Amino acid sequence: MTEIYRQIIDHPAAWTNRSLGGRDGLTFRLNPLHLEAIDEVLARTRHIRPQAVTRSEFDHPVLNPVLAQFREEILHGRGAVIISGLTRDRYSEEDFERVYCGFGTHWGKAVVQSALGDKLGRVTFTPVGPENPTGRAYRSNEELTLHTDANEIVGLMCVQKAKSGGHSQIASSLAIHNEILRTRPDLLEPLYEGYYYASRENAKSGKPVTDYKIPIFCCVDSTVSCIVTGEFIQRAAEKLGVALPKGVAEGLAYFEAIAAREDIRVHFMLEPGEMVMFNNFTVLHARTAFQDGPGLKRNLLRLWLDVPDGRPVVPEFHMKAEEYRIAAAKEQAAREKAARELAAVK
Repeated sequence: MTEIYRQIIDHPAAWTNRSLGGRDGLTFRLNPLHLEAIDEVLARTRHIRPQAVTRSEFDHPVLNPVLAQFREEILHGRGAVIISGLTRDRYSEEDFERVYCGFGTHWGKAVVQSALGDKLGRVTFTPVGPENPTGRAYRSNEELTLHTDANEIVGLMCVQKAKSGGHSQIASSLAIHNEILRTRPDLLEPLYEGYYYASRENAKSGKPVTDYKIPIFCCVDSTVSCIVTGEFIQRAAEKLGVALPKGVAEGLAYFEAIAAREDIRVHFMLEPGEMVMFNNFTVLHARTAFQDGPGLKRNLLRLWLDVPDGRPVVPEFHMKAEEYRIAAAKEQAAREKAARELAAVK
């Protein structure tokens, strides 16, 4: 367990819905010059698969400064930015993919998000099956409460909204830390100690529960960071056949209660072409349940980006990303083995 930071965090990333004034405080709208530059880059990269576009190929003197500005905001500023200005009447779905992947090359390195090895995730309702073998929650149409993912920069781009529902929510974990320090400082210690995790990916493995605790908060070089997925923590206790330690249970419940407050979290609906990018170690995200309809199947693109110059955190914060990488490598090896065996039979 790291030292417990016992001062109010005075930083742009410790925002609240009230201090921001809602989504407008995080939104940047691309202007006509940016869109013209995007058109130029799309024209010269149209022969390249969207996910194969590189940083040097997605390069433009008009775009480079603003994309660098977004990266600075995500890593060292408020930790989140909503980018608008792209629309379906101007760009196709493939254009959206190419722009999103191209933007991502300016911010970090795309990494795998599941055992399937996908680096550009698709957040759509996908029942359990070959495309969703472990029943990942983000592939359901159910509500997802505020949580974090695996890598430092996380983002979503809307291609199509659902018939109803599917609103996004984000909250600053640093603002939550401040509120806990003000009102229940005794709960910081169990939150810094953390608990074991049991993810869906490891459910059928020989080690469904981590043999190490993952803290909810850590403080490295006087920098506070956070990761939390309450579902994984609760499942770990169930698999171990024990009750959550009282301090962890109370601390997690208090954390979640603060995160759910209207003055803390920001609500918004991503429109087609809009994207939200955020620092996974300072920002929680969630979504409401949704219902698809004819021609209205919710479809969001997701990126997880690794960055070499990110926040200083404890090694445990990177373990989940490593689990996905290992799972993808095992799945790829299994597919290659099956292909070789099939070829040998023929």
